[in-house]
Amino acid sequence: MEQKLMSVMREFYHDGIPDGIVPRDVEYAEKLRASTVVKGMRRTGKTFITYARMKRLLDERIPLGRIVHVNFEDERLSGLTVDDLHLIGEIHAELYPVFSDVKTWYFLDELQNVRGWESYARRLVDSKNIQLCLTGSSSRLLSEEIATQMRGRSLPIEVFPLSFAEYLRFNGMFKEVPTTGFTAREKGLLRRAMSDYMERGGFPDVQDVSSGMRASMLQEYVDAVLYRDIIERHDVPSVQALKYTLEYLFHNYARKTSTRSISGVLKNLAVPANRESISDYLDWLKDAYLAYQVSVFSDSLAVRRVNPDKYYLIDPGLIRAMCVKNDAERGWMLENVVYMALRRKGGRVSYFVNGDGTEVDFHVHDKVSHTESLVQVSFAMSDAATFDREMHALKSAREKTGIGDCTIVTWDDEAEIDGIRVVPAWKWLLA
Repeated sequence: MEQKLMSVMREFYHDGIPDGIVPRDVEYAEKLRASTVVKGMRRTGKTFITYARMKRLLDERIPLGRIVHVNFEDERLSGLTVDDLHLIGEIHAELYPVFSDVKTWYFLDELQNVRGWESYARRLVDSKNIQLCLTGSSSRLLSEEIATQMRGRSLPIEVFPLSFAEYLRFNGMFKEVPTTGFTAREKGLLRRAMSDYMERGGFPDVQDVSSGMRASMLQEYVDAVLYRDIIERHDVPSVQALKYTLEYLFHNYARKTSTRSISGVLKNLAVPANRESISDYLDWLKDAYLAYQVSVFSDSLAVRRVNPDKYYLIDPGLIRAMCVKNDAERGWMLENVVYMALRRKGGRVSYFVNGDGTEVDFHVHDKVSHTESLVQVSFAMSDAATFDREMHALKSAREKTGIGDCTIVTWDDEAEIDGIRVVPAWKWLLA
């Protein structure tokens, strides 16, 4: 194993840090005697976030030899155990003895693949000469174990597929993405870009490939989540039931979902699965950052438990790759994009139900400022019945909650009516 680890580490120093790293809107944080933890679904760009940090270190004249990078998903390291992890420091000291007693930055990808990794990570954090960064594709494995071992000495960073603004930069559409004062040309470009974003999505590696290749790659991403982040890590009662549960979410995202409804569908398909198992499947899909759960807004835990949840999926391109496109889905797709934009901001997001049964898609509580807002999503407001329904629901929620910050996000409508902003999605995403 020592020779395999030596080969992996030598390759990093030989190849160096990749060129052409596009900046992401992710705040990277470091703190003495704490680990930086970069989490997110596979292929969202977690490693390139760490590459960007390495590049800044080089710009600050830190030699590459003071950086250690190991990807534990490298097949050559598949047999590595916790007892082998000490070899990383020994190999680094052998390669760069001049840096053995000075501060070194450790970037370890998917360390949680090594059983018992927590004690090793804790030892690195306790070292005065090591600044540790971990990346991982499972929120539960990293969050729970780091909380136990690090005792609050970790800085979590979540990485998602490209946001709309990042998408524009990544694809070279704008050197500086505008946020206000849009010219007529910019509005046209942004409308077209928004349409493309809804089709292509934000996974970085699929941006420059054909639509057929993109679909195949994204389908492989889903398979990797299922097999490597769920089936290999959990005792799955029925792989078939797990797959059908995910398929159900792909065809019912942005709509109310319950273990009872999924269980009924599986029963009709002659795939037995009890509600407890389905609840586990949903939790595991959330842990792998593939799906996100939104509950009804209420201070009562009992109310939240008896009401069905809504589930949103991480990326519109992924949805397109897994489902047949239909025009009736446009509103749900737009709602999914809006939710992910809210999720990136880190607030607490719920859906809101009025006393008359009408709903507002999102009640948002900002965890930092503790301000609240209401966001409704409607693909088009031109139809009179749609206009009346969406405005009535939002006004009722505003009256009940006293929240003045109210917005309706649409595809292309724009207005301000009775203190409620109606905003095109492309503009809202860039605000």
